[in-house]
Amino acid sequence: MYFREGRCAPVAGIDVRSERLLERRRTILLFILAGALIVLALRLFQLQVFQKDHYSRLALSNRIQKEDIPPPRGLIRSSDGSKLVVNVPVYQVSILPNRISGREDRLSLACRWLGIDEDELNTSLAQWMEKYPDGREMTVVQAADKEQISVLTENRALFPFFRLEMKHRRHYPEGSLAAHLLGYTGEVSDTDLKESDDFRRGDIKGRTGIEYIYEEFLRGQYGLRIIEISAEGTRIGEYVGLVDNEQLEGRVESRPPVPGHDVYLTIDIDLQRVVEAAFEWNKGAIVIMDPRNGAVLAAVSRPVYDPNIFIGGISEENWSILNGDPDKPLFNRTVQATYPPASTFKMIVAYAALKTRVVTREEWMTPCYGGYQFGNRYFRCWKPAGHGYSNLTGAIVNSCDVYFYQLAERLKADDFAYAGRLFGFGRKTGIDLPSEARGILPDKAYYNRKFGVGKWTKGHLLNYSIGQGDLLATPLQLCQMVVMLANGGKRVRPHVVERIEDSEGSVIFRFEEVPEKVPQIDMSSLRFIQRAMRAVIAGDTGTGRAAAIAEVAVCGKTGTAQNSGKDHAMFVAYAPEKDPEIALAIILEHAGHGGAMAAPLARKILSAYFNPGTVMETAGEEKR
Repeated sequence: MYFREGRCAPVAGIDVRSERLLERRRTILLFILAGALIVLALRLFQLQVFQKDHYSRLALSNRIQKEDIPPPRGLIRSSDGSKLVVNVPVYQVSILPNRISGREDRLSLACRWLGIDEDELNTSLAQWMEKYPDGREMTVVQAADKEQISVLTENRALFPFFRLEMKHRRHYPEGSLAAHLLGYTGEVSDTDLKESDDFRRGDIKGRTGIEYIYEEFLRGQYGLRIIEISAEGTRIGEYVGLVDNEQLEGRVESRPPVPGHDVYLTIDIDLQRVVEAAFEWNKGAIVIMDPRNGAVLAAVSRPVYDPNIFIGGISEENWSILNGDPDKPLFNRTVQATYPPASTFKMIVAYAALKTRVVTREEWMTPCYGGYQFGNRYFRCWKPAGHGYSNLTGAIVNSCDVYFYQLAERLKADDFAYAGRLFGFGRKTGIDLPSEARGILPDKAYYNRKFGVGKWTKGHLLNYSIGQGDLLATPLQLCQMVVMLANGGKRVRPHVVERIEDSEGSVIFRFEEVPEKVPQIDMSSLRFIQRAMRAVIAGDTGTGRAAAIAEVAVCGKTGTAQNSGKDHAMFVAYAPEKDPEIALAIILEHAGHGGAMAAPLARKILSAYFNPGTVMETAGEEKR
């Protein structure tokens, strides 16, 4: 570098090189900018021309959603079409946890307007989100009132975290009537949701009774609607017809829900009402059937409950009270409870004795003086004064225990079991109700298992002969026995559902099983039992005289089952004697003698059945 007059002067060659360097940089920058613009232009061209449809659908998907439409559950009706279980429309309020953030002040306002305790809601919400961190909606109000519906309808944009949806809620208009037959419903569990794609969270399903057994028919099928939502998440419209959208996974068409099927029962609603009104005892069961086809005409279990308490969910406290009740109101005694059949089983013992020819119809046994000595044990008769001399008919009519003790000495354990099995003991009937008990029908193998080979005696069979000991049966099994005695030895399957219809009224199922004649049953012996059952009611000394009604020949048998407490009162019957159309079994727990307590109740029921609109009273005598 050179200096002149005290200044520094640049060399001309250096200026030229700097200019060229700057120019080169500007050129490179221009090329980069031009390239970027070209790429951007090409991308815009691609988006607007080649991928226009794709992004149009994607944009649409950001504002439309699929929404399931719950189907109305099928109704349950009596034989004449009366509605026993219906649906009522309600509006359910749910909260969407993922939409609350940043809107806590609005949530507080909503709680005040809706009458919801904010602290309780926040506590429940925290527990819910801990259990379900995926943000699934939580039900806040099961059935909103008019004011709550109005608040949410008019303030959708203000409260986007609330969802108002119409639901079909179960209702039992007759309250506790036939509760154990109908059953109840409950909200589906996580297990239900995993096991079936047919359920949605918040759905209900049958838990007991007909609601449970016929769940598949009652449930219905979900419909689908396509809705448009705003940026706030509120619904602003609905699409009708086909919608083609990637978010919806292709072409989707809205469709209405398919209602569940209506289930028609065999229950005679008028008879059911009569039976429940007449059944004033606190614990027990009654089963009434048509012996011609096995249709259950009425069935009552006591104590009872109102299935409406389960609607919308039952609190833990109420569930604990109900489920922990020592009288077991949820327990369907007609099919789940087992009792010693007591003297009602003497008809089966008499049949076994006749069939095996260990006795003749007119054979007189050692007279009854109130008891029977067997080895070193004394077996008492129910009548301390005794019955004196008796033949088989008299033993059934007067229910003489001593006569049957002597039959037991002549019979084998397998003779009892064979006859009992013919008439339905020791096995399930196959009724369309859940949790049916099998009962116990002892045979030689049973006693060998329980006591050991050679370690049980004829003494066990003496108890067996009067329907006591290890022998157990359900009220339904007792009624089935009477049905077979009434219809001439035909086996029919007890059933509660007569038919099922779809929403158009078309029958999709009808019970059409034909009664099955049991060829092993000896008709001569059976007819003898039938005549003896008639004498139990019509005879001067019959233990079932309190069940007699005018102009109708009733055939029956009393029973008094011994247990740890007061005896159970029992009575079985069918009517009329010729071409019978009704058979029944009654068990009153801890009520005393069957002839005094159960037979008069049978008279009320039979009187109401054969003379609709009237209920006859009877005092009844304290007879076994």
